[in-house]
Amino acid sequence: MNSSQFFKNIVLNNASQGLQFGSRWLFNITLINVLDITSYAVFSFIYSLSNILVAVLPFGSSIFLIHQAKEMESSKQKLVDAIFIATLLCIVVFVVYLILSPLLWHLKSWALYPYGILLSYVLSLNLILFSFFKGVGDFTKELKAYGLFFILLLGFIGYLFFIPDSVKNVQFIFWILIGINLLVFLLTFFSSKRIYNGFFDRSLWQGKKQLISAFKDRKYFGLQEMVTALYTQSGMLLLFYLLSAETYGYYRALFVIIAPLFLVTVSFSQVLLNYLKNLRPNLLKRNFRKIQLYSLAIGLLLVAVPYFLMEWLFEIIKVPLNNETVLAFTVVLGAALLRFVFANYEMLLIVFDKQKYRFYIVFVVALINITLVFVLLPKYGLIGAVSTNFFTYLSLLLGLMFFTENQFNLKKEF
Repeated sequence: MNSSQFFKNIVLNNASQGLQFGSRWLFNITLINVLDITSYAVFSFIYSLSNILVAVLPFGSSIFLIHQAKEMESSKQKLVDAIFIATLLCIVVFVVYLILSPLLWHLKSWALYPYGILLSYVLSLNLILFSFFKGVGDFTKELKAYGLFFILLLGFIGYLFFIPDSVKNVQFIFWILIGINLLVFLLTFFSSKRIYNGFFDRSLWQGKKQLISAFKDRKYFGLQEMVTALYTQSGMLLLFYLLSAETYGYYRALFVIIAPLFLVTVSFSQVLLNYLKNLRPNLLKRNFRKIQLYSLAIGLLLVAVPYFLMEWLFEIIKVPLNNETVLAFTVVLGAALLRFVFANYEMLLIVFDKQKYRFYIVFVVALINITLVFVLLPKYGLIGAVSTNFFTYLSLLLGLMFFTENQFNLKKEF
């Protein structure tokens, strides 16, 4: 892939991710304004559960498909395996939920868990399909799909904004979200004849042996994604039960308002993986160094914008402006900046085919994150909650830097 194609893919991927995250960002802002803070806290909690399962159900298929899918016809088996795995794991999660329900039915918001599980499944299907398109180099397909998603969600946002009294409960909101994402998946899937033709051939659905092989191929991708979800989302689940509903709502609102920054890091790293895997070894180190400088510069610039617009942004998300919330927001921006650096190191480890080390690093970081939740939260409240994210990201950056730089030193051709 030449440089012009690389930057073209960045533009296309950022556009599609922008439509996805942008519409969801607007959707969250709308919910903050039409729901009371307690109801929004409940919605955010169930959505966090869904985000954890989106990392679990595909079992690493997102990064695996971007890395392994080469040509559409020859890679169709990998797509089938990914959908099969996600469906199987979704069934397992539902069975576990039913088994635990007699014991945990009294737990706060337990009755809403099925909505998060079902939403995570349709989100996983979209994630798998779009990752497949990225792997084969078709970034425009995802852009079209998220264009449709943006239109549908924008219509729902308009409905909530102009008829806020119609919102009776969060169940209604989740049913609409599930329907929108399922519709996008079905229309995208059936509109791509090259995928649909032969997709249901018996030869592609080979059964037990093929499924076991698919799990083995994704082993470290899947484990790493699951552990990543633990340190990025499990803390949010714990915080729901450890913080007051109001404080938890403020915590989530602060992260919602800077969601566009996280979008940039995700989108850029996905294209970076597609770019780095096609580079000759003697060009890898030099090009990666340049990309890291660009990422840091862009990160600093983007983080500065919400900092100087803080007062206006706080009015949008209905967070009171005081010393505690200002400090909390500053810490959140610091965490966002760290993502601009460590996200690229994650992709580099995959190019080195060192998913095992990537998993080990994230596993240790997940333990650090859970420990920090119990150490910082009781004493520091909202500040402690956001600080767990900052120190977790810092630990992840240091671990990734150590292993990737060591790989550069070991490989003389770099």
